[in-house]
Amino acid sequence: MNDKKKKKKNIFLKIIGGSSILTIAFVMVILICVLMILDFFGTNLTKEKVQNNADYADSYISTVNKNLKNGYVPLQRILYFYLEDSSLTIDTLYTMNQNVEAKTTKEITTVCEDQRVKNHGACTDSNLKENEEYLVVTTGRFNFPLDTNYTVTSFYNEQRVIYGESNVHSGWDFAVPAQTPVYSVCSGTVEKVNYTQNENIPYDQSGNSVGNTITIKCDEDYAETYYVVFAHLYPNSAKVSVGDKVNHWTEIASAGTTGHSTGNHLHYQVHNANRELLDGMQLVDLTLSRTTNNDYFEDRFNRVEAPYKP
Repeated sequence: MNDKKKKKKNIFLKIIGGSSILTIAFVMVILICVLMILDFFGTNLTKEKVQNNADYADSYISTVNKNLKNGYVPLQRILYFYLEDSSLTIDTLYTMNQNVEAKTTKEITTVCEDQRVKNHGACTDSNLKENEEYLVVTTGRFNFPLDTNYTVTSFYNEQRVIYGESNVHSGWDFAVPAQTPVYSVCSGTVEKVNYTQNENIPYDQSGNSVGNTITIKCDEDYAETYYVVFAHLYPNSAKVSVGDKVNHWTEIASAGTTGHSTGNHLHYQVHNANRELLDGMQLVDLTLSRTTNNDYFEDRFNRVEAPYKP
């Protein structure tokens, strides 16, 4: 058992201290049920991933599609509460953890003021302290890669089956019509333009697993460098070349269904400076609009600050 799983179980174990015998018995029943769920599904929470998450994927995607435009809440934040009390639905916990005004995730201490969870073990000072890195709210600096309606079809680290094979998703998929404009999410430089497919057909027709991609090196919004990959792009749609400078909302290409794809969509994927995968939605500021936030050289886009640490 790894340390993170131990930490989650400690949330429930620490409830027992100082309780009456009757309360202990009641809590033990809940505890046993929760631990059975944890062990049966093998759910393992880390700072930005939920391993073995297939049981939650459909509910989470449905919830994200209803609520994402008003703020992103990672699945691991929802499960922090849900694994203790599944009577609170994923949809309820999403909106409970969502700061609609700022379009981001609420601070965990604010969530724990809610009457529905304030007395939960997850909200004790000791567990909040023990899990503070896991529960951190990140500050977005990227804009969203699309400026149109979309449907989330897959989230970062989702366990799924594609073309009959098991797959752990490396980014976010947003279904849109073919040739929907795709935009740079940052200020940086085009590192790679890799177009391998001249027809907009999916993998079962093309047999091409690579497809058309553009990679941007984002090194002007954070103190740390990030690499953003845009995949499944429409043939001959690239509007940038290697070495080009891009800013927020620079149009770089359009969406398609090239490569290992089942339909027209944009695949948005982020790596850190070491080329390790990250949850790219935690870097997005959903308040940034292409039409209303048009001064992309202002200080808030280019100031140096501490790097994102999930």
